[in-house]
Amino acid sequence: MTRQQESTVLFDALGPKGRQRSLIASIVSGAVILALLGWGALTLARDGFFEETRWANPLDVLVVQNTWIPAILNTLLAFALGSVLAIILGVVFGFGRISRFALTRWAATGYVQFFRSLPLVLLIWISFTIDGAFRFTGETFGWDGDTRRLVFLVLGLGIYNGAVLAEILRAGVAALPPGQAMAGYAVGLNHGQVQRLVVLPQVVRNMLPAVLAQLVILLKDTSLGAVITYPELLHSANIVGHDYGNSYLQALIIAALIYFVMAYALSKLVVVVERRMRTKTAAPLARVRQIEATAVAE
Repeated sequence: MTRQQESTVLFDALGPKGRQRSLIASIVSGAVILALLGWGALTLARDGFFEETRWANPLDVLVVQNTWIPAILNTLLAFALGSVLAIILGVVFGFGRISRFALTRWAATGYVQFFRSLPLVLLIWISFTIDGAFRFTGETFGWDGDTRRLVFLVLGLGIYNGAVLAEILRAGVAALPPGQAMAGYAVGLNHGQVQRLVVLPQVVRNMLPAVLAQLVILLKDTSLGAVITYPELLHSANIVGHDYGNSYLQALIIAALIYFVMAYALSKLVVVVERRMRTKTAAPLARVRQIEATAVAE
């Protein structure tokens, strides 16, 4: 289906007057947006926002080496560990939601509903504060400083996003035609084997774009580590801004651009995965149609 055909599924194609009105609306809205951007740029220029000296300090070589690069690495480390934990919890509690045992279903449902309803920043802050009051990690493991902050940031990211991924997994299993599982039972597989060998591979393939999209959100949520002073991008931008008071906004914009580059790269991965999935699912259908056409011709 072409993009033009897709656009006419939900609404009728515009006629000559409709296209004319749409063009006028596009021009007017574009002019308004450009005017707002111009007004904002002019206001910032009057305040000296674009002066070279106000950008030189945040982009100094030593600042880049000692602050920005470690901040990027810390952000990616928290993202990687949080993603692994979230995927593990998502798989465990996602299959718990569809378990045959009522107690397992209730426990998994309670986990998903509770942690998915909590603000992530509250989850990170409460767990970090409790540990700070009772010194669990400090006395038991000897963790302190940035390691301790990383642990609680990763725990918050993993627990919260694990609940979201568990719901994505449950929805993916529910969307799978029941005949797939029935075919597995018909050849003698038990419930666990059906879920592991028949259901899970197909569900993973179908829900992979949604999982990757959630991981993009998880990457941006690493900025909440600033609440517990973990040295990720946002916290490091605050430090640079305070060190160079006249470059505070510039430091925040640099951090925003870095977040944009990382999130954009990850979102492009989502597009690539979706395209490959469509190619893999479309190829067998095209082959079947080719065989059918050949049979009819003969």
